[in-house]
Amino acid sequence: MQKLDISQNISSLFGTILVAHDWPDSERLNRQLAELLLAKEQSPGNPGTNRSNAGGWQSPGNLISWPDAPVKELKRRIETIVFNLTDRIIRDRDRQRQFRLLIDAWGNINRSGDYNVVHTHPNCMWSGVYYVTRGNPDPAIPQNGLLELLDPREAANYLQISNTILDGREFIDNAPGRMLLWPSWMKHMVHPYIGSGERISIAYNVNVIEESPERSRH
Repeated sequence: MQKLDISQNISSLFGTILVAHDWPDSERLNRQLAELLLAKEQSPGNPGTNRSNAGGWQSPGNLISWPDAPVKELKRRIETIVFNLTDRIIRDRDRQRQFRLLIDAWGNINRSGDYNVVHTHPNCMWSGVYYVTRGNPDPAIPQNGLLELLDPREAANYLQISNTILDGREFIDNAPGRMLLWPSWMKHMVHPYIGSGERISIAYNVNVIEESPERSRH
């Protein structure tokens, strides 16, 4: 077989974007977010909601409007990631463009046996999650409590060899301080968490609204 250097001849066509950023120095913020969500879960008259969760507790979708300082820091981090990604993907870089964000977020507390079914997040551009605590998952159970992202291409399972970069499943470790962002139409799920303690995360949706040049001047 002739050996060719094709590295300069390969492009990714219709690729699916995934941002995975590990924020440094997140221990204090994560501790504050965990305390806040656990207190909300236990507060009277706050049974939580049900979106995609099978078991566990989810806060209402107004988390990003809470006045608490750790929530404001979380919002700043989401804005930083989304604005940087938006700047990266726009094509006409020869003109200045202005954007604003509409963010919806909610907290998730999963305990042993809880999981999230396969789902998407409609009516937004981006979806993502921020990991607060990992809990203490049983290491003997594969994919314990892990997020799985599913290949959106219907025929992806036609591949004939396994363990390549074209595989149709991607598992993400829920490391505390890690923030993920992906297109809202991508199907995903959380495998059952088996272990002690709480697996706590904050999911969010983002709509990116472009400001017209006339409006941005006022």
